[in-house]
Amino acid sequence: MSTPAKPQDEPRVLVRHADGVCRITLNRPGQHNTMTGEMLRELAQAFDDLSTRKDAFAVVLTGAGTKTFCAGGQLVAGSEETPFELNPGQFDNPVALLFRAMERCAYPIIGRINGGAFGGGVGLVCACDVAVGVDTASFGTTEARVGVFPLMILPLLMRVIPRRHLFEMCYFAAKFSAAKAVEIGLLNTVVAPAQLDAEIARLLDGMRRVSPTSLRIGRRAINAVTDISLSDALNLTQALLPLLAQSDDAKEGFAAFAQRREPRWKR
Repeated sequence: MSTPAKPQDEPRVLVRHADGVCRITLNRPGQHNTMTGEMLRELAQAFDDLSTRKDAFAVVLTGAGTKTFCAGGQLVAGSEETPFELNPGQFDNPVALLFRAMERCAYPIIGRINGGAFGGGVGLVCACDVAVGVDTASFGTTEARVGVFPLMILPLLMRVIPRRHLFEMCYFAAKFSAAKAVEIGLLNTVVAPAQLDAEIARLLDGMRRVSPTSLRIGRRAINAVTDISLSDALNLTQALLPLLAQSDDAKEGFAAFAQRREPRWKR
């Protein structure tokens, strides 16, 4: 009697393109969507692959299942694929590679936060441009409970969370509610789980009404001016504006405004 073929393992990262939206899903629901080194690299590759596509206008990042968006990294001190040991031959560990890829992404990133987020999962939420979560989710940067600190996600946290809330999150390492996540700016809004997809669809419909070129250039501009002086930021933005005004989208936008009609954007 022949032995039945063993089913293929489910992919760790699911990528689906439809209607101009790239949906990237962390696909380890049985492990609370924790991220291994290989999974981090696959996520980074999924974001980098978007640079070659011309048929997208937005990215939705989410987790599989209904309980957890991402419980952080499945990374153990002393094991392979860890950020806890220095490798001079490869300075960037997989966590840093993912966050760099998300920053390079050509398209706005919407976080569909389908459940709790902890540790590196909170960093992923911060790396999104807009984040909508379920009102049943809880969050936390609990690293200090095991003798470390959320250093790998700290640069992301500092760009999103007000300073005193950030200290509170990191010092006390306590879990907090979705309502608190909205209060401190980690989430834009929360909805009941049954309404999550409808809210994501509403956000995507809103993005479809605006210029895709302006969103791509605007996202890069925000990232570029975040950590530079006001004077340097003004130098960059005043140089970008005339270039953006010469784009096909700008020409269509001005024409539509003058003709009192809805613009017809090219995808």
